[in-house]
Amino acid sequence: MNLTVGWKCFFGVGLILVLFSASAYAIPTATAPAATAPTSTTHHSDLTIQQKRQSFMKNAIALGLIIGIEDSSPITRVLVGQKFISLSAAEKENILNVVWAYYKIADPQKDVVLVIDQKSGEKIGEYSLANGGLKMSDKKRLEPR
Repeated sequence: MNLTVGWKCFFGVGLILVLFSASAYAIPTATAPAATAPTSTTHHSDLTIQQKRQSFMKNAIALGLIIGIEDSSPITRVLVGQKFISLSAAEKENILNVVWAYYKIADPQKDVVLVIDQKSGEKIGEYSLANGGLKMSDKKRLEPR
């Protein structure tokens, strides 16, 4: 079975999203019931989920979907190129949800992941559950080409 480079990338993205989208979950809000308080098994589960998220991010970088992640300030930045831009909005949102959740667990003060165009260095979007998910600033750049 010969697959073109485009189909290999599409297949790789689909496989990653299927395997790890269940691992990304929203952080419970302050209105969560007290019965969901962390337990010793929750801590182990959180560690396992964080490891899966980290593996997912490494795979996304290896596939060229993400160029890099900068987390040296209060805001996490995801550098993206054409492969990311050519993904559907749902695929972009799934990838950014995993990045957001990983860094949100590490530092609860982090609420936003900025999407930075690798070529221009400009912000082209952001992801935050508090602000309704993925918001891209230049609609033309969002659509697959």
